[in-house]
Amino acid sequence: MLVVGLTWIIGTLLPEREGMLGTQTRLLAVALLSFCGTARAQHVSLWAGAGLGSFLSGGSGVGDPNAHRIAGVGVSLAGDRLELRALKGTLERPRGIPVNAGDDDFDYLGCDALITRHTTGLPVDVALGAARYEEVYPLGYPHPGLGGRTFVHRWGPFASALRSLGVGRFGQVWVETDLHYAPYRPRQLVLFLDIGIGVHL
Repeated sequence: MLVVGLTWIIGTLLPEREGMLGTQTRLLAVALLSFCGTARAQHVSLWAGAGLGSFLSGGSGVGDPNAHRIAGVGVSLAGDRLELRALKGTLERPRGIPVNAGDDDFDYLGCDALITRHTTGLPVDVALGAARYEEVYPLGYPHPGLGGRTFVHRWGPFASALRSLGVGRFGQVWVETDLHYAPYRPRQLVLFLDIGIGVHL
């Protein structure tokens, strides 16, 4: 029942659209939650937030911060010392991009393993994961010239550091910073800083 419920949440938070959330990616999220269900999860969290993101290298609009949104679900294990998360984010890029670029958002869907500060003794929780990135490029990328545009996907790693604070019995507020590496041409390094709210059941 837990897996069914979380799968429904992922479908609601991460709606499928053209070029995003292919069948393999959706199955990855479902497989993660299935594993968590068999591993006797301690708690389930559902959260969403927003903030700023900027390309440190590669990509359009380097050094120009734009709006970022993120949402996800998590399942904690091993007495809340470890948490597995599935998350989706998008970086809007209305500034610092060429004219008539069309859809130039930087979208991603991924999962990570988070180790809490109670385990490491650090002041923040830390996480490592991988994401499937999506951007629009000229048709024929990386050798443009065919005319038109198409979605291009790449897999890459990311690292996160975050701190959360409980509010009431089930609520949470949190702040998180993420560093993503997307292996396009040129290679892209993207930094996010977000705040948000969530529930912890």
